[in-house]
Amino acid sequence: MRILLVDPQLDSRCAIARWLDEFFGHVQMESAASGAEALKAVEKRIPDLVLPAHPMPVLDGIELGAIVKARPNPPAVVVVTLSCTAGFDVQCKAAGVDLWLEKRHLQVRLLDFLQKRFPKTGRRP
Repeated sequence: MRILLVDPQLDSRCAIARWLDEFFGHVQMESAASGAEALKAVEKRIPDLVLPAHPMPVLDGIELGAIVKARPNPPAVVVVTLSCTAGFDVQCKAAGVDLWLEKRHLQVRLLDFLQKRFPKTGRRP
């Protein structure tokens, strides 16, 4: 499985990458610091999962998700935010993203999503 982490904060990208590596040692991870950088990465190597942060400057996680989901055979998109504000779920649904969640629920909800969406991706022994 190939995952693209998108967050302007290097610390956040590193923490999520470490956590994913603990559970799925056989995934390939790439990271981007902006939505524009992420779009270039998606063009080069189509990931199985795009994990953008929200908000981000210029192109936020929801906008990035909508662009990625409009592509033919799009990857899964899970938007991650610090706090779900009013209307956040409506915006995510309209963008066509597969899942949205708050960072505090990242481990439980993302793990559950990945195991259902990518059944061959299991916990590392």
